[in-house]
Amino acid sequence: MIAAKAQEASTRVDAPRVITTERLVLEPLELTHARSLTRFARLWEVARFTANIPHPYPPGCADNFAKQSVEQRRSGGGWVFAVHYDEDVIGVVDITLSPDRRNGELGYAFAPWAWGHGFATEAARALINFGFGTLRLDVIEAFAMVENPASCRVLAKAGMRRIGEQMLPAPARGNDILCEAYRIFWTERLA
Repeated sequence: MIAAKAQEASTRVDAPRVITTERLVLEPLELTHARSLTRFARLWEVARFTANIPHPYPPGCADNFAKQSVEQRRSGGGWVFAVHYDEDVIGVVDITLSPDRRNGELGYAFAPWAWGHGFATEAARALINFGFGTLRLDVIEAFAMVENPASCRVLAKAGMRRIGEQMLPAPARGNDILCEAYRIFWTERLA
C-alpha cells in the first residue's frame, strides 16, 4: 500500500505546467481556450481523422471538453495542452494516463492552417518528453487512422515505432476505425 501511494505521488503532477519548444508554447487547456479550439475543431477536415470530435460540432462542445480536461488533470488522469504559435492556438495535444499512471496515450488535433509545418511533430515530441521526464511513464502509445498517412508520419518523426494495426472505437464516427498503432518506451526517449 505504501509503495502504491509513493508511485502515485511520483507520477501525479498537480500544478499547471507550461511547456515551451523552439517555436511553440504548450499551455494546460482551460475554459479560456474554448473559443480558439472551436475555430478548428468544428471543421470536417479536422474531425474526420479523429475518434472523438463530433461533426457537426455542437455548441458548447469545446467548453465541455475544456472543463473535462481540467477535471482530468486534477484527478491525475492526464493532460491536455493548447498549442500556441505566435499567440494563436493552432492545436491541442494530450496524454491520457492508464489507471496505474505508468502508461500514457498520446493524441492531438491541429488546425488545417498549421498542417505541414512540423508543429504536430514538435508538440508530440514535447509531450513524449513531458510524459517520460515529468510524469515518469514507462511507455507511451498513439494511434492514427490508416487513411491519415500524415498523422502516421508525425508519430514516426516524433520517435515512435509502428507496432501494427488495431481496430479502435470511434464514438464520434459511430463505428470502429482501423488505426496504425505506435509505441515508445522510456528507454527510447528523445533528448
